[in-house]
Amino acid sequence: MSAFVYKQEYVRSAATRVSDGGVMRLQHVYEVDPDRMGQQFSQQNMPRWDTLRIVESRNEHLSWMHEHFADETLVAGLDSELELGPGQPSGAAYPAPPKAPARHPKPILPY
Repeated sequence: MSAFVYKQEYVRSAATRVSDGGVMRLQHVYEVDPDRMGQQFSQQNMPRWDTLRIVESRNEHLSWMHEHFADETLVAGLDSELELGPGQPSGAAYPAPPKAPARHPKPILPY
């Protein structure tokens, strides 16, 4: 654990402009330009460690989401499913149900 130094935590470092509406103060931490945000919302004085904590939590959440839900990729060139309407699955999205033997009940599938 490091010592709390007010100037390190609350004095904002100089911002580097990265786009018309964005700046970067810490490495790989992008934020909306405070001058632009100040027109709509009042800015809070936030300590540096809290900003880093929030960024780290967001990155952990994104990593978790990618590990659990990024097992499929969208392939260009597939037929559009927009014209099917709500509740109409495409044939490519759901394969035909397997033929179950008579002694077992049919599987419950979402279609």
